[in-house]
Amino acid sequence: MCDPDQDTCTGADEPAPRNVAVTPGAPVDLTGRTLGHYRLTRQLGSGGMGTVYLAEQTLIGARVAVKVLHPDLAKDARLRARFYAEARTVNLVGHPNIVRIFDINESEDGLHYFVMEYLDGQPLSRLPRPMDPGMVAWLLAQACDALEAVHRCGVVHRDLKPDNLLVMERPGELPALKVLDFGVAKALYETGLEQTVAGQVFGTPAYMAPEQWAGRPVDGRADLYSLGVTGYLLVTGQLPFPRGQLAELVLSEVPRPPRPPHELAPTVPEALSYALLRALARAPADRFATAFDFKRALLAATRAAAPVARPATITRPVTPPTTTPIPALPTLPEPNDPTPLPTWTARVRSDKGSGSVVVHCSQLSRGGLFMCCAEPFPQLFTRLEFTLLLGGEELECMAEVVRHVDSAQARAWRMSPGVGVQFINPSPKLREQLARMLPPRRPSGVTQSIPSKEAPAPL
Repeated sequence: MCDPDQDTCTGADEPAPRNVAVTPGAPVDLTGRTLGHYRLTRQLGSGGMGTVYLAEQTLIGARVAVKVLHPDLAKDARLRARFYAEARTVNLVGHPNIVRIFDINESEDGLHYFVMEYLDGQPLSRLPRPMDPGMVAWLLAQACDALEAVHRCGVVHRDLKPDNLLVMERPGELPALKVLDFGVAKALYETGLEQTVAGQVFGTPAYMAPEQWAGRPVDGRADLYSLGVTGYLLVTGQLPFPRGQLAELVLSEVPRPPRPPHELAPTVPEALSYALLRALARAPADRFATAFDFKRALLAATRAAAPVARPATITRPVTPPTTTPIPALPTLPEPNDPTPLPTWTARVRSDKGSGSVVVHCSQLSRGGLFMCCAEPFPQLFTRLEFTLLLGGEELECMAEVVRHVDSAQARAWRMSPGVGVQFINPSPKLREQLARMLPPRRPSGVTQSIPSKEAPAPL
């Protein structure tokens, strides 16, 4: 059985194949062991299929995360296949908002493991609630980016929840989000080894779509439902359906709908409230058709919303964390810090052909950047053409506006107002330059300070 609010039903709950006995025993702590070139230093968390450890690469000392399949489950060929399928799924997608997997192997004594990037972040489940609606929309939009890529590859995550959405933050930047744990993901096109026993339900009950609860086939809209539950929880502080209502949601012909989030938390814009309710529709056909549609609704809903407060300060929990820990969020630069944040410049061309304007940019990533500019902003999803000065080269770029940070929000978050843009079909030259300038964890580049009295440029 699974606790409807927390536990994950994974392959560990799956019946063993004939002639194979899978009897889970006491958890095995492998701290101190060396697997291949990786020494396990401490546990970061444990789930139904495996335990994740912080590890050091013994040759160069790099920190990584190593997920080890529970030894008792390794006796089941089907469960081993599901474990390895997680690594294949992640590598198949290869998206910046999805955790990366570097290596997969088996030790001499039969331990199965794969090696992931170590993410210095904190799961959404450990953040104070309710959160600022604008920040929630920003984080969920990044999850939608990851899901759009996942679904285009024919994969459904099936276990989206706050524990599997990790937030990372650097001083002066908006938080970045990574989607974790594809251990119960399902390939829509699977024709070989059956990864799911007929009638077996996988996922976390409080976040599962009704069709998933009922054991019916699912597609990407089930993930959007789970993300809607997560968003509802973050902006209101409570789940849309109490534990006792979950069975009613599946079995009743006309279940009671959840209360609109803006009725529970007046700071939630009504448009955001209705976007979350649409994601929570009982019938998949009534939800957003794609993750990109959900992202559009999230960003559009918070564009006109007046910011209500500084995003909740995220502090370390008093109790030892069960998942990946990070320092307090958001971390803000010291007022007298002499080291400026990395910035770049872009010359943005007017869509009316009347010249161009030079703007400062920050938060450069492989997916896009943030342009510091004054209101009025270009509308969301506007395409911008610009020349980016990067690494001493001028690179022609096209991008789409995906985020607005107005003056009030910028003051609350201690950053410049402006727009976040996402690269569209970046050229090989741009990708090469970004790969050169942005190592896996710590982006670097030519730093130049922005005069404190300089007004943001209009776009």
